[in-house]
Amino acid sequence: MSSDGTLNNLSFSPKFVSDLLGTTPGYIRKLEEDLGVEVGRVMRGSVEARSYSPDNVFELQWRRRAKGDLKGLSSQKIITVFVRKGGVAKTTLAVNLAINLQLQGLRVLLVDNDPQGDATSMLGYDPDRSPEDLKEEGLSADLGITGHWGNLLPLPNSRNEAMTLDQLIKYPFGQYGPHLIPAYEALEDMNTSLNASMHSDLRYSLFIAKARNGEIPGVDLSVYDVIIFDNSPSSAALSRNAMVAADMLVCPIRFDKFSLRALSRLEDMLVEFSDATGRSPDVVPVPTMFSRTRPRMQRNLATLAERFPNHITEHQLHQTEDYNKALDENVPIAFFKQATPLSIEAMRSVSMEILSRLKVLDGGKK
Repeated sequence: MSSDGTLNNLSFSPKFVSDLLGTTPGYIRKLEEDLGVEVGRVMRGSVEARSYSPDNVFELQWRRRAKGDLKGLSSQKIITVFVRKGGVAKTTLAVNLAINLQLQGLRVLLVDNDPQGDATSMLGYDPDRSPEDLKEEGLSADLGITGHWGNLLPLPNSRNEAMTLDQLIKYPFGQYGPHLIPAYEALEDMNTSLNASMHSDLRYSLFIAKARNGEIPGVDLSVYDVIIFDNSPSSAALSRNAMVAADMLVCPIRFDKFSLRALSRLEDMLVEFSDATGRSPDVVPVPTMFSRTRPRMQRNLATLAERFPNHITEHQLHQTEDYNKALDENVPIAFFKQATPLSIEAMRSVSMEILSRLKVLDGGKK
C-alpha cells in the first residue's frame, strides 16, 4: 500500500489533536505510548514538543479500532452527497465528513464522482495535469491523476482501461486516513457508457455489491465501513447511480429559493427511483452558509423542518470566511487550525449527527 500523503505535511499540537478526538492531551500521550505510534518533535523556544501529522492522528484511531476500543459498522453504508444546485458546499461537506468519520475510527472511502474533480483538488491533487507534466515541472508525479471510478467498472463501450483498486486509490493523509478514488474530466465519458447499459441506474449498486463480496478481482471494497460519493449538481447518469446506491442522501441546502426548489426536484427524483428500484435512502438535509441573524433563513429553516420532520440536521454550517481561507490554504476545515471554533465545531457536530444516523441505519440507537 503506497502513501502519497499530499496533506501529511500539516502538523498539530497535542491540544489540537485532543480537541479533534474529544479527549485530553495527557490521554493522547498515553495512547501514543501504549499503541506504539511514533510522532515528530519540534522546538518551541527552548522546549521540545510533540508534533502530530494527520497520519499520526489517524493511526492512533486505527490502532484503537484494531485493539477493540473503537467499533466499526456491522454492514457497509453508502453516503451520497448531492443536490441539484451548485455553490452549496457539497464538496466541502463530503471531504470533511470523510475526515471526521475516519477520526471516529471508521474506515472511509471517498469517491470523487464529479468530472470537475473538486474533491480531488481539495485533497491536494491536480486533476488537470498528468503525472508526466507534473514531473517535468519539478513536482511530484503522485499529485497527478491517471484514473477514476470508471476504471473499476466493466461497462459496455467503455474506453476506460481496467485498473485495480491499488492502482487507482490515493492516500492524501497516509494509509491510515480516508482513502480517495480521484476524478478528472475523462469521467464525463462514463455517462455515455452508463446510459448504454441495461439497468443503467443500478450499475453502481450492482458493482459495489459484487466488490464487497469479493467477486471483482483486484477490487475489494469490503474493508470500508462507509463509501462517500461526492457529486456534481447534474442529474446525469453518474449522479443518478450514486443516488440509487445510497443508504443515506446528504443534501447541503443554502436556504435561498433556488436551493429549496432543487430539494423539491430531488424529492420527485427519489420518488421515481423508489418506484423503479424499491430503494429509498435516508434523506439528511444540511443547512449551509447559514446566518441566524437573517429572518428569511430562519423562515426557510422552519419550512424545511416541516417538509422533512426529524431529518434536517440540528446543527448548521454557518456563513463564515473560514471556508474560503481554508480553501486558499488548501487545508480541509476539519484540520484548519486558524478556523474559529464556530466553523470547526459546526462541521464536527454535523458529521457526528450523520454518524449517529448511520448507526441507526446499522441497527443501533442514536
